[in-house]
Amino acid sequence: MNVGNICAIRGAICIEADEPEKIEAGAVRLLRTILERNNLQENQIACLLITQTGDLRSRNPATGLRKADLCTTTPLFCMQELEIEGMLERVIRMLVILNCPLEKTIPAFLDGAEKLRPDLALQGFGDNQSNI
Repeated sequence: MNVGNICAIRGAICIEADEPEKIEAGAVRLLRTILERNNLQENQIACLLITQTGDLRSRNPATGLRKADLCTTTPLFCMQELEIEGMLERVIRMLVILNCPLEKTIPAFLDGAEKLRPDLALQGFGDNQSNI
């Protein structure tokens, strides 16, 4: 999404189990993947919105980012996903809001989260590269 001088990039990752270390590692991997795919530096982030499904209770994903020395000056806002019947389990989603426009953004849907938005999951990549 690109509107004027603000740009937003989506991402999501499925977490194997509700364990603090897995939530932390997943959050770090997702953010790093979004940054790498879009050739971004952390200082370009205006703020980061994070949601997690209600079955992930053992750790706040923001804790993992901070422990990995990421987003140390970036405002983070964490929320719980709405509980919808049949929803994908153990998912962390991110919406990275940037201070700068980009001509093209590349979302990141990892480790099974491709099911959430198959139309976006392969955007910018060949069919064999959805988990880069």
